[in-house]
Amino acid sequence: MLSLVVLTACAKAPPPAVFTDYATNVQIAQVLAAGCPDVTLNQAGMGAGARDLGVALRAQGYTAEDIAAFPDTIDVGEIRGRAQAYLTANGIDPTDRATVCPVAKREIDAGSPIAAFLTAA
Repeated sequence: MLSLVVLTACAKAPPPAVFTDYATNVQIAQVLAAGCPDVTLNQAGMGAGARDLGVALRAQGYTAEDIAAFPDTIDVGEIRGRAQAYLTANGIDPTDRATVCPVAKREIDAGSPIAAFLTAA
């Protein structure tokens, strides 16, 4: 009975920070791509990022089952809050391309983790 309780507790544990960071960066990239016609989402970059994330998580000892469960345990409110904090800190109004495009370009030029999910159109 104890092992069943422990397994249940582990299955509900929040994902590690690297997973939350990845999800936040994807969310921000989606906002930048939606708000700036000069950039698009880089689907290949998103796929590569997901593969790299899986490799990093397995290197930390997470199993494929653990990794598959992370999307069900992620705190969506936290991701939204972190993305909103980024937008606020960078003066971005998602409906105003004049505020979105310069930041998107800066991310791409810097080769940031967010830029891995963006392509200049």
